[in-house]
Amino acid sequence: MSVVESIPDDLLLDVNVVIFDPGIDNLDPKRTTTTPGIRRAEGHYIASRLKQTLESAKQWGAIRIVPDRGHEVDVEVSGRILQSDGQTLEIEVRVQDSTNRPWFTRTYKEQVSRFAYDAEIRRRQEPFQNVYNRVANDMQKHLARQDLNALRRIRTVNELRFARRFALDAFSDYLDSDAKEHYSIKHVPAVNDPVLQRIRRIRVRDDMFLDRLQGFYRKFDRDMAISYDNWRLESYTETETLKELKSSAIARTVGGALAVVGGVLAQGSGSASARSAGALGIFGGALLFKSGLEKNAEARIHTEALKELADSLNSEIQPQTIALTDSTIELSGTVNEQYEQWENILQQIYLIETGQAPSNPAQN
Repeated sequence: MSVVESIPDDLLLDVNVVIFDPGIDNLDPKRTTTTPGIRRAEGHYIASRLKQTLESAKQWGAIRIVPDRGHEVDVEVSGRILQSDGQTLEIEVRVQDSTNRPWFTRTYKEQVSRFAYDAEIRRRQEPFQNVYNRVANDMQKHLARQDLNALRRIRTVNELRFARRFALDAFSDYLDSDAKEHYSIKHVPAVNDPVLQRIRRIRVRDDMFLDRLQGFYRKFDRDMAISYDNWRLESYTETETLKELKSSAIARTVGGALAVVGGVLAQGSGSASARSAGALGIFGGALLFKSGLEKNAEARIHTEALKELADSLNSEIQPQTIALTDSTIELSGTVNEQYEQWENILQQIYLIETGQAPSNPAQN
């Protein structure tokens, strides 16, 4: 029996899937059919698809989408979009555990045909599901190489790192790190350590908040699904059209230019028939050259049409302001802003419970 099949529930590793880096720094507006707004939306979409794929494997603990890297967790998955145009998806994925040891960094690339967007096929499967399956399979293979002691170590380091965030003095001596900032355990606190018990109560509240955020991400995913599918199909079509137009335009422009040059040279010939043919060559070449320019203009029109479509999609899928409220606390702003506020609130709650702060965190 493999380790994966025999993992007890208390050693199932929790996974954070970080919103993917949209990779907009390297976007060339002359060579792409996307926009920064769409790429940012895709960063959410890809994280959501990967989360769902990992959940279906039933080999992990809680799997959550988070706004950014660096939150304490057993396993963190992050990545960057390298290419996405409806025809090709290429992403770079990095996976590491709580000890800061990398599991792997790999690039995944998949191309699909336009049949992937057929309504019946699309109802059954995400066009690029194979990419997410490959990431999940690679994670499973790495997990299968871990023994139970390794899983226990990963979970313990995760808990101690979380504890150090709130009570550094109390937990500073439990972990060690090397030059690469890889964590190792020096010793563990007693099971009934009162400070650790408080930290664990804080952790439960943090997990509950993250679980509430998942509802927001699910709504975001549902809201963008139809528009995104339409955009991907349009982007696929536009990508193919642009390739054909540019190829046609180059051939027409070069062919026209050569015809003009040939016609000009023929005008220096002593033969009347050659000069006549040269004149026709100049005229025909000019028309062919003009046709090439018109084809380029048509390509620009297609590009602009796609940019308008992208901007329209972007306006539909911008994150919405949400409020997470209990009897004393209200959080507002973007998900990132709310999570930053929440981390501050958690720190205040811990200080209150340990008698180091006044008892109203909403005023801090």
